[in-house]
Amino acid sequence: MVTLTSFGLRHTPWTVIVLVFFMESAMGNFAKSFYIHWNTTNSIFRIDNTDHVFDLNKGNAQFEYDQVNIICPVYTPGTYEEDTEKYIIYNVSKEEYDTCRITNPNPRIIAICDKPHKLMFFTITFRPFTPQPGGLEFLPGKDYYFISTSSKDDLHRRIGGRCLTNNMKLVFRVCCKPEDQSPVPPPQPTLPPPPPPPTTSTTTTTTTTSKPVTKKTHKYDKAENEVIKSEELSHSRGAALASSLALALAASAVLAPLAR
Repeated sequence: MVTLTSFGLRHTPWTVIVLVFFMESAMGNFAKSFYIHWNTTNSIFRIDNTDHVFDLNKGNAQFEYDQVNIICPVYTPGTYEEDTEKYIIYNVSKEEYDTCRITNPNPRIIAICDKPHKLMFFTITFRPFTPQPGGLEFLPGKDYYFISTSSKDDLHRRIGGRCLTNNMKLVFRVCCKPEDQSPVPPPQPTLPPPPPPPTTSTTTTTTTTSKPVTKKTHKYDKAENEVIKSEELSHSRGAALASSLALALAASAVLAPLAR
């Protein structure tokens, strides 16, 4: 419990805002913070709205939890005691919440606002575990009910009180139910790389088309043919000449006796 004198501040309502900013800077704004002034003038206790229902830890990252700061009624010095409001706030069951009747012999107390001339507030972190033995734990997917049955004349009253006359009760719904949470996809197994394709020996058949070898005709080849032709021509001419000479000799041999 924190009191105003711990900070050396005056007992005025604006100090609530100062402390709110101080608390936010100290927490680093990692999660949402709610500030509830627990008095009959707060409109969240009106029966004709749903402001008394709070959804907590919704959309938070892992290990980030919302906080609720319950601020007790505070009054300036000189305010008469009968004009102040005092409360004991309990964490109760759904049935006790609906009936404004605390049947648990040892109810869990959330806050005691019994010093109306001091600024007092109680910070509740809605996490599923607590570092303190016997501390408050708030499990995901469950609803928690806070009420105050204190009356103007009886701080410790457990039946009716301002829970019944002023609807001073709140519901805190802690996110999230296991079935409401987005399922985490299972890790995909890492498949081994596919084996390389089998190595096949590729036989390359080279078809060689043998082209007919064309013998080059050299000049001497033509000359040889021409020599053969010349020899044939000379032979023919020689034979004709020989025949002519033979005929001439034959004719001379025939004509010679006649000339005598």
